[in-house]
Amino acid sequence: MTFRSLGVAALAVVLILGGCGVDDRKGAAGLARLQDSVVARTREVVGVLAGAGLEVTRAAGAAEYCRSEPAPGVTYRSGGAVAGTPAEVPAQFAAAREALLAAGWVVVTEGTDGGRPWANLGRDGLRLGLSQAKHGERLLGFALTSAECVDVADGGFLDHDDRRVDLLATEK
Repeated sequence: MTFRSLGVAALAVVLILGGCGVDDRKGAAGLARLQDSVVARTREVVGVLAGAGLEVTRAAGAAEYCRSEPAPGVTYRSGGAVAGTPAEVPAQFAAAREALLAAGWVVVTEGTDGGRPWANLGRDGLRLGLSQAKHGERLLGFALTSAECVDVADGGFLDHDDRRVDLLATEK
């Protein structure tokens, strides 16, 4: 084998293996699209809850890792809490559940945990968990998650920016 043949073979290996990674720009664009979708749907949920007479006092979102192998992946999730007291949660839960069903969400699973009502609702590929917190203030809370996991490049994709946003303080 000549040096020229070795050089061509080495270049082919580099070109082939170099294409195996994930493009950071594509991953960032996919995460931005997913974030926009989850944030928009969360703002809708906040509006639905307000229409049911419930005051959302906290609502925020952030990106997080959803997979490490075979390649890293990130998703976007959000959540919030409703003003009130633990004693008010059963009535708040019923009002929130009814309003969300009227807005097109469907019950996937539901039940009670130690007397605390909970439900997992679904719509447009998103899951909305509705439940009373087990710890802390024990308020009615919600969490919106996507099953979508966006491929990103190895190494610290979210180290400097997890795309955290306070959904009650900002407009996007």
